[in-house]
Amino acid sequence: MSDIIIRTATEKDAAVIAAIHVASWRDAYAHILAPEFLSGGIETDRLAVWSQRLRDPSLTQFVNVACDPGGLVQAFVCGYCDFDPVWGSLIDNLHVRPQARGQGIGERLFRAAAGQFSATATGAGLHLWVFEANAAGLRFYERLGGSVVEKDRSGIPAAGGKTVLRVHWPAAARIG
Repeated sequence: MSDIIIRTATEKDAAVIAAIHVASWRDAYAHILAPEFLSGGIETDRLAVWSQRLRDPSLTQFVNVACDPGGLVQAFVCGYCDFDPVWGSLIDNLHVRPQARGQGIGERLFRAAAGQFSATATGAGLHLWVFEANAAGLRFYERLGGSVVEKDRSGIPAAGGKTVLRVHWPAAARIG
């Protein structure tokens, strides 16, 4: 989708980012996160998270949104530069509206984030965590050249300790 515009998120984007996050989790994580969480107060929870992150960002955080030509936010990415001394910068969230998946928006956002890290990070690496059960997400990251380097248990209470995988790229500038 060549007509997508990527821009820095502002506080005004908190509600739409939260809505995309909720829709993405409900779609992609229906078999991963507890149903009572996904049908419960998830909207309030995500709105609180994104309102806080955009109102009072950490010095290393960035949040970008991808908008269609009409200005509708279709996806977002949140990253933290130089997050880990071993693994490098972190992609903390990358979510696309379920109906907008498969159009290249997520890849454009991911590559733009990698470019930001490459330009500002002191370390070269980039990593993220993905649920092992999120097969589509894992395929996406592996197609972009990421390698699974570690397994752990999710700290999200609604995940019930399900397995997460650390996916790593040794150099953000050379994303597959």
